[in-house]
Amino acid sequence: MKVSKQKAKVLNSAITHWEQEQLISDEQARQLRGSYQVVGFDWKLLAVYSFWIAITCFIISIGVLLADDYLMELLATIIDTPASILSVISGGIAVLFYRSGVQRRKKHPQKNISNEATFFFGVLMTAVSIGFLSETALFDTTHDAIMLLVLTGIYAVLGIRLSSVLIWLFALFGFGAWVLSQTSYLAGSSGYFLGMNLPLRFVFVGLFVIALSLLTGRQERYHHLQEPTLFIGLLYFLTALWLLSIFGNYEDVASWSKVKQIELLHWSFIAGGSCLAILYLGIKSDNTLCRSFGITFLLLNLYTRYFEYFWESFHKTVFFAILALTFWLIGSHAEKLWQIGNRTSR
Repeated sequence: MKVSKQKAKVLNSAITHWEQEQLISDEQARQLRGSYQVVGFDWKLLAVYSFWIAITCFIISIGVLLADDYLMELLATIIDTPASILSVISGGIAVLFYRSGVQRRKKHPQKNISNEATFFFGVLMTAVSIGFLSETALFDTTHDAIMLLVLTGIYAVLGIRLSSVLIWLFALFGFGAWVLSQTSYLAGSSGYFLGMNLPLRFVFVGLFVIALSLLTGRQERYHHLQEPTLFIGLLYFLTALWLLSIFGNYEDVASWSKVKQIELLHWSFIAGGSCLAILYLGIKSDNTLCRSFGITFLLLNLYTRYFEYFWESFHKTVFFAILALTFWLIGSHAEKLWQIGNRTSR
């Protein structure tokens, strides 16, 4: 088994601990140490970055094409085809990409990164197909939110049927885009939907997606979708709370500018409390994702509050000294709890 230097260090520490506690013999310890090999360079990470860079460059090339009037006129001249035909063609291309991804996965199951990258082009062509479909005479009066809902449904079904995390992620992004479009349409000129501005709406979107991650985790068939679903749910939820702590439940800048930032302090407490709760749950359940999101957004909220309330009046050295002392106390308390737990386990 090939592992990174960091993982090898953890494995070696565990084997040494088992050996000292006489849970395994010296011979078993030697066998375990010989069962893995340290890899000096993380080629998997390079592969992930390379494929994402390739996909990004492809998207940029399409964006440059769409921005170039001459090329667009040339493309329109070459492809003088009704939108319905273009929708069918792009949909057919999407099917070919999905089929190619499935065949590649069967033939090379270990090449998970490139297989998922192949699915991405199917995702892209599916969106193009729905875009052309919305331009046809049958759907040209249909609101964009309906087409986004259809696209989200397609991604969700394909993500589950093809067991593709990437396609499922686009289904969750599509769901967010649908909520944004649909509620903005229903809100009208007021900007409020059921008395909520956009960030407050996405608090509930995030909670819904987090609940969905719990449901996927309960079924073995969808267990591989739990972590990416939780990732998007936490991203929606905590980002929305952070924006609420800055702007409150105000839709336009004019209304928000008349309010003192201290009047939005309750949103700051809600955002900070949510971060602490997620961090606590992450530590208690040993969930790296929750721990990472909790501490990241907690720090983001603290720094945001600093710039809001203390940037002009509070000395920077004092602020960061207090912040350092706070986290030192938290770390010391956590260390004591860890030591108590370690003694109990022995």
